[in-house]
Amino acid sequence: MRSFASTLLASLLTFSIGCAPAPATRCPEPAVVPAAAPSPAAVEPAAAPVSATSTAAEVVQWINAGDGEALFARFSAQMQAAVPLTQVQPLFESLVASRGRLTGVAPIEAGERKGRFRLVAERGEWELQVTLDEQGKIAGMLVKEPEDPAPPVARSAPMGLPFRGEWLVFWGGDRKELNHHVDHPSQRRAADLVIVDAGGKSHKGDGRALTDYYAYGQDILAMADGVVVTVVDGVPDSPLGERNPYMAPGNMVVIRHEGEVHSAYAHLIPGSIKVKPGAKVRRGQVLGACGNSGNSSEPHLHVQLQDGPRFEKSWGLEAVFAEATVTRDGAAAPRSDYSFLKGDKVAPPAKKK
Repeated sequence: MRSFASTLLASLLTFSIGCAPAPATRCPEPAVVPAAAPSPAAVEPAAAPVSATSTAAEVVQWINAGDGEALFARFSAQMQAAVPLTQVQPLFESLVASRGRLTGVAPIEAGERKGRFRLVAERGEWELQVTLDEQGKIAGMLVKEPEDPAPPVARSAPMGLPFRGEWLVFWGGDRKELNHHVDHPSQRRAADLVIVDAGGKSHKGDGRALTDYYAYGQDILAMADGVVVTVVDGVPDSPLGERNPYMAPGNMVVIRHEGEVHSAYAHLIPGSIKVKPGAKVRRGQVLGACGNSGNSSEPHLHVQLQDGPRFEKSWGLEAVFAEATVTRDGAAAPRSDYSFLKGDKVAPPAKKK
């Protein structure tokens, strides 16, 4: 018998569709009630609304009962065509044989029509993903191995700031309200940085041109000694207000440092990058110029540390800077072992006389 995991991960229960919203309709005219209307029939209580969470609980019951027909009946027509009933029952049997009966289900993230759930079994766990269509039918379903838990965020060895002059930390920190990157594994301590004037504006004039932005064209520096492992160049700067999610980092440089720490610098100006893969760089060396390439709303530097060279396979680390002058709540002070925090204005330490 084929294992449940190998069969299911081969997409036998993976199918998703999108449905356009129904067109708006006019409300019907009130019906004319006959003079001698029959007695109304007893009104049954309304059924509880179907959600991804309620469906996940039902799936657990069906798997434990070996009731493949009940699950199949809840499939959308497209799912029924993609996954015949004859394939559902063996999958149930294989799942229970592999790790025992399911003893619990808990949401990882769940909405009304889509969710991810942790399935607890007698001898292990699975992850269940469910998508419902507008009629509450199962339009997509997948049971897979659970993801490994995220490792704790490690702090880097002290580094140097990746810029000259004073920059504002627009996004940075360890909570979502401070840093919109925190939910992305490799970006969980990333920072977005801009330059602002005394009035808090990031540009001069009306800000209609990229060159109006104070950060645009500024040198971006290596935070520590290392070896360049990745260079992306040739991605055009995005016009203001037009992001490029297909090449989200835009032009970027990734450097490997001691201890397999990697730094990444994104949204650089095309053609400005001064290093190539394999090149050794020194702390403070110019890598390129701040731009607006990729998924960028305005010229800024996106910078992050991670434990590997690839965005999609790495975990973010917290960048620690040996020295910096930080303005917080209107007061400037030197700080050591500093990490980016939203709202701070950060500059290299003042030179000692």
